[in-house]
Amino acid sequence: MLDFNFTEEQEMFRRAVRDFARKELAPGIKERVKSMVFPRELIKAMANIGLTAMNVPEEYGGQPTDWVTMGIAIEELTKVDFCASSIVFFDVGQAIILRLASEEVKQKWLVPMAAGDKVLCMGSTEPDAGSDVAGIKMRAVKEGDHYILNGEKSSITYGMQGDAITTFAKTDPELGARGITPFLVPFESPGVIRSAFDDMGWEPLGRASVIMDNVRIPSEYRLGEEGKGFSKVMHMFDSARALAGLQALGMAEASLENAISYAKERHAFGQPIAAFQGVSSKLAEAATKIELGRWLCYRTLWMRDQGIPHVKESAMCKWWCPEVAMGIIHDALIIHGHVGFSKEYPVEQRFRDSIGLEIGDGTSNIMKVIIARQILGREFVPA
Repeated sequence: MLDFNFTEEQEMFRRAVRDFARKELAPGIKERVKSMVFPRELIKAMANIGLTAMNVPEEYGGQPTDWVTMGIAIEELTKVDFCASSIVFFDVGQAIILRLASEEVKQKWLVPMAAGDKVLCMGSTEPDAGSDVAGIKMRAVKEGDHYILNGEKSSITYGMQGDAITTFAKTDPELGARGITPFLVPFESPGVIRSAFDDMGWEPLGRASVIMDNVRIPSEYRLGEEGKGFSKVMHMFDSARALAGLQALGMAEASLENAISYAKERHAFGQPIAAFQGVSSKLAEAATKIELGRWLCYRTLWMRDQGIPHVKESAMCKWWCPEVAMGIIHDALIIHGHVGFSKEYPVEQRFRDSIGLEIGDGTSNIMKVIIARQILGREFVPA
């Protein structure tokens, strides 16, 4: 069992990220929601303090660190701006995927990603294949020293603003999951068609559908050997799910802080509403659940740093933390009363944003299947 404390360096890093978020990200959040754009200058500002390069090897401009520290960055950014933390979340994952790339692709894409000059999107979901990634239909057919890609990827976060997509395609449909290969596809490639979703949250990021109609890319843009990169990329989700849990908790923490301040200031029946047991109990429950969730997420990231298997724990992070956070944010909104329903207060934005975390990177039902398989064995888990 982990006897966990952040190091002095990690605490200093936490304070630095917190100060950056409050000074650089907090101003303009409402305007970014209205414009439905997350500006590149903010991504560059995050890059300037190393937030876009934390999982990138040094030879490609990275500032590699441990997973617990990456979790700290995600949590602190999310308390202020969920969309900013998502950009860092993307880069952490893409740095793993691009390690499979050719040297040419690493220089052209990994280096500028670390510098905050390019943003790569993740594309695994299709209209008929979400958590069942092995069920994708996109095809990649080898033709000389190129591949021809056909199919559609759906629910691509930052898909209208990003520069490229790392995606999966079947190079040998007869082999099932073993016939799936990851590729990097620049959005400027002929035959790439993007269309925006009209979503209830995540407005500055946005989502898109990406259709590939006979998209021709060089073989160098294949990530790893045919049929061998898929399993390596899928292991990325084990750690990413703990980061997603911290994103959910970050929004819950900020909402709890807002609710505590409001409950102390708002008076009813001659006293602060914080004095009413119905309100104080909700706040106490929220604080407890957040503490439990943070322990679970950071312990999972610590396990990754120690090389300890953590499939079960990461799935626990992904189903439990977003669900708990959703309830906390809802209670915070109700504590705010009628003003909580207004877009002038940030809690309603977090309420809408948090729903997306219950869906993306695996729903709670899928996570529970993963947990059950780990504790029971595959033979006892229904399909």
